[in-house]
Amino acid sequence: MSRSLLPSCRALFPSMVLLLALAGGGRAIAAPADSPAPEEPTLGTDLLDGVIGEFPGELLGPVGPLGGVITPTPGTEIFTGTIVSGGITRSYAGIRPIGAPAGAPVLVLLHPRAQSPARTANLTRIGRLAADYGAWIYLPAAVAALWSDHPLTGLVDDVGFLDALITREVAANDLDGRRVYAAGYSNGGFMVQRLACERPSLLAGIAIVAATIRDGVANRCGGPRRLPVVMFNGTLDLLTLYGGSLGQKSAPATAAFWAERNQCAPGSYTVMAIPDRDTRDGTTANVGRYGRCADSMVALYTINNGGHTWPGTELAGYTLGLGATSGDVDATLELWRQLIPYARR
Repeated sequence: MSRSLLPSCRALFPSMVLLLALAGGGRAIAAPADSPAPEEPTLGTDLLDGVIGEFPGELLGPVGPLGGVITPTPGTEIFTGTIVSGGITRSYAGIRPIGAPAGAPVLVLLHPRAQSPARTANLTRIGRLAADYGAWIYLPAAVAALWSDHPLTGLVDDVGFLDALITREVAANDLDGRRVYAAGYSNGGFMVQRLACERPSLLAGIAIVAATIRDGVANRCGGPRRLPVVMFNGTLDLLTLYGGSLGQKSAPATAAFWAERNQCAPGSYTVMAIPDRDTRDGTTANVGRYGRCADSMVALYTINNGGHTWPGTELAGYTLGLGATSGDVDATLELWRQLIPYARR
């Protein structure tokens, strides 16, 4: 679908959200500023994450155990595997550079709720990082397509699963355990932050798209370990509200949370506008950065008028129900460029 068709289609989005919010519990309504954030978990992750699951099969391949067929990227090869964790056989897909050199960096990419590894790989074109930067990409699958991103919810030990997967694969394939990064979209972004809080020694940095941090995760975030963090959030995201909601911090407050943990200098936050390269997408963007952090960094890419979408995807026409998609920022390339200079100490 041409981007020139996007603005007219987006006009339908607010009314659709209102109807679904009324039917589904109203996660799109922000809490009053003076309301205390509850420690009890909220339902699910995002009200409308399931919309992402409705991609056309002719573009993304038939649905299979890993949710479709990954579109090949020249110079790479695709692999699949399983691992038993918590008594459950868990599946994952992966993309690696042909030749699979030893000592390669690793990116673990977590899909949104009601999505799949294969479709998330296609949406993000994550194979480019294997082809152009020699990275190994791991795309694990959540049980029932839902990550247990809150410590008080879920019967599945996803933290244990991701720990086991990373530990085994790094050792088995002679990968660089000091350069393991994790990224997540929506429910996957919430899960990445839980992993970072509970297993910080596994990771060299994290990236978060269309997610903030849950109060229940932030309040239990263990240890003082510092991690580089890159965030991408839309100001018109009606699922993960930019300004925060009950049980979730705002996007700026999430960045500030990580900046405090990374010992960034108070008052060091600066904002820079990003050139509006795509004037048809209905969005603009800027990036805010915390300076003088201790062996780390925090960056927040704000997509003005952006929705619950992955910036830079070429499949923006198929996430119209989630709002506008930025054509000015390529989140896949940006998160990698921001994180790869950092290695676990």
